[in-house]
Amino acid sequence: MENKGEYFAEASEPQTIQDYNALLDSPIRGPTLSTSTSSFEALDPHDPNLSKLATKMFRKTEDYISNELNAPLEDYKLLEEMNKATVAKYSDMQQIAENLSVSTNELSIKFQQLVL
Repeated sequence: MENKGEYFAEASEPQTIQDYNALLDSPIRGPTLSTSTSSFEALDPHDPNLSKLATKMFRKTEDYISNELNAPLEDYKLLEEMNKATVAKYSDMQQIAENLSVSTNELSIKFQQLVL
């Protein structure tokens, strides 16, 4: 902690907000680069209930985000299946139309032969 003098100005020197802001400092370690106002320190013992609740929160957040990302994916898969079904249906309709065209042409030829 020999560098503590760098972080704290001497009592005789006037302090400015730029020099020292106690709200941004860790309560245990002193000034840090973090702007977090949390008093949680990773290596220090902490409340196990808080840890359990935080883990539960992160799991639920993960589930929520996963579902939010998977919902459009499932919609696209459904859309793809619908497109495939539509292509198959139109293919069948095209085959029927071609068969009708051939049959109509044959009937037209037979009718022309009967009329003449």
